[in-house]
Amino acid sequence: MIHYIKQETELLFPVPLWKFNLPGCENINKNIEKRVYEKSKEVKEPDDGRDGVSEKRIMNDDPVMEPVTTLISAGVNEINYESNMTYGNYKIFLWSNLNRPGVHNEMHAHPDSHLSGVYYVKVPEGDCGNLRFYNPMNHYGYPNSNSNDPPSQQVKVIDGEEGALLIFRSPIMHDITKNNTQEDRISISFNILFDIYYKSYKWF
Repeated sequence: MIHYIKQETELLFPVPLWKFNLPGCENINKNIEKRVYEKSKEVKEPDDGRDGVSEKRIMNDDPVMEPVTTLISAGVNEINYESNMTYGNYKIFLWSNLNRPGVHNEMHAHPDSHLSGVYYVKVPEGDCGNLRFYNPMNHYGYPNSNSNDPPSQQVKVIDGEEGALLIFRSPIMHDITKNNTQEDRISISFNILFDIYYKSYKWF
């Protein structure tokens, strides 16, 4: 029998999810919701009407988004302090997601950006769709584990909450489950690009 001493277990490259909240967001969210429906009528995107796809509208420079962009900026500053992340200027790109009954968002990541996130405007009661993050190692076919430890989880499910802001690193794969309620689910998604990358940015 071979005797050995286990040295240590080290976790490599953890994936952070930063959470913030906007207190007293009721009126702010009502204004955003109203604007989302207005833009839904004004502008038609190529995916409009396609089954299972949320309606997206660009929300950059829309005055109604100012409280959210202010919260995002405060969040980025907090992340910088917490993570010792060095960056220069950055730009925030925002768009709305209108998930009507029966709609979901397929698995995707956010290329050509550094940080991404979501702000919840309207979250109906019931099964209106959850944000799911996928473990990057899951695609390699390791045996399933019943452990709830983050390295062993294949999927992390996040319940939406009105006024909540989530920020995550853009490469992580995620999706939104089907809206099984009879009400619309509304959120604001965003990408953050640092410094000289503005000109190379491409929309979703």
